[in-house]
Amino acid sequence: MEPVNYILDFPQLCMKYGLGQLTEAPEPVSGGFLHKMYRIVTGQAEYAVKALNPQIMLRPAAMGNIIFAEKVANLARSQGINALPAIQSQGSCMHEVQGQYYLLFPWIVGKALPAGAVDMDCCTQIGRVLADIHNIDFSSLLAGQQQEEFIPSAVPWRDYSHSAEQQQLSHSDLLNNSLAKLQVYEKLANGAAELLQDNRVISHRDLDPKNVLWDRSGIPLIIDWEAAGTVHPMQELLEVALYWSGFEAGEASEEAFQTVIRAYTSQGGKVTGNWTDVLNLGYQGKLDWLDYSLRRSLGLEVTDEAERQLGISEVIRTIRALDDYADFIPLCLKWLEY
Repeated sequence: MEPVNYILDFPQLCMKYGLGQLTEAPEPVSGGFLHKMYRIVTGQAEYAVKALNPQIMLRPAAMGNIIFAEKVANLARSQGINALPAIQSQGSCMHEVQGQYYLLFPWIVGKALPAGAVDMDCCTQIGRVLADIHNIDFSSLLAGQQQEEFIPSAVPWRDYSHSAEQQQLSHSDLLNNSLAKLQVYEKLANGAAELLQDNRVISHRDLDPKNVLWDRSGIPLIIDWEAAGTVHPMQELLEVALYWSGFEAGEASEEAFQTVIRAYTSQGGKVTGNWTDVLNLGYQGKLDWLDYSLRRSLGLEVTDEAERQLGISEVIRTIRALDDYADFIPLCLKWLEY
């Protein structure tokens, strides 16, 4: 597949949507792995601009998913969640110039918790926020929509491995040696997804520390809602507890993990279901990211060579993360016995 490149025209974006004239050069902002972020300053205001990955936007469902996610963010905000939805212009959150799509946000002064940092007060607040989101009635957003049908995942891991070997990519040996384990992880995730498919809520689905900004007031601002959609509530609770306990950085805190869950339940969140099934379902998000990263690394879904190199590094990191997660499950079950 030929790469589809970003065509960024910030002056035209500002003129088309009445944002004011640029007074400074757009400044790239580090952050996400999917899209590109910029800070722009005009005579009217400061904005955070998310240039949506054009390769992602070729997917048939991409536009609808992002528009739906922004509706989730707006409804959550109306129900008391300190959420940051995208700015609406001309009746839509989508801003388009020369086929390139953007989401616009007011520029917010705030900081995300540093990667790997653990803060018990933050854990408490995030557990409460998650419970509040799970208790919102989002049914009005589902009117007329068909219920999602469960389709087992069947990623062509062996084909990817063969292609990586042909291209002599640095991760080819690691991928080839991991094929048997990836098939086991996929089987466990599919089995759990089928068992847990009937208990779903609408939520943020990416509530990790980089998507929460903190200001001097200490009140968390929830950003980056474009992944919002349906999820098993215990799957998201478990993922959030792991994010905020430092698991992604390699040293999870049992106290922080349990603090998130206690705060969730004290705020009215309901803990139900079999934890083993929920933990097995936890493989799915990592497998989905590995699938996408492999396509990037093989040049199947990229905008440039830098993105392809990012795909290669993410393949290596995600395979190791899957193995770390598998090793952690027995200990996690003990933590959940409290």
